[in-house]
Amino acid sequence: MNAPTCCLARIPANGKFWLKNARVHDGFRDIRIENGRVRALVAAGESPCCAPGLDLEGGEVRRMDGDGPVAAGDSADLWVTLCGGRTVPMRAGRLESGGPQDVAATNGPADGSDR
Repeated sequence: MNAPTCCLARIPANGKFWLKNARVHDGFRDIRIENGRVRALVAAGESPCCAPGLDLEGGEVRRMDGDGPVAAGDSADLWVTLCGGRTVPMRAGRLESGGPQDVAATNGPADGSDR
C-alpha cells in the first residue's frame, strides 16, 4: 500500500509547504518545510490558510533519528503520521511511499505482539 495519492498531490514540486495540525513533542504545530529543511514551527492554525500543505489532523511528526524534538533548521527527515493513521517516511521534505514494512517498523507488529 502506498501513501495516499491525495496527500502526495498536495505537496508542490517546489518543496515549500506546511504540515498543518501536526502533533510534536510540545503540542500541536504547523510546520513549514522548505527545500528539505524544517523552516518554522508555529502554533497550529497560525499558518496561512490558503498555503499549500497537508492537514495531518493531529498526526504525529517526529525526527527520523529519534534524537530530540523537531526544530526549525533541522533536516526534514521525519516520520509523518498522515490523517488516515499511516506513518510514512519523509526524507528531505519528500514523502515516500510506505510499504507494509514501514508500518511495522514504526508502529510495531500488526498482531499486537511484542515481536
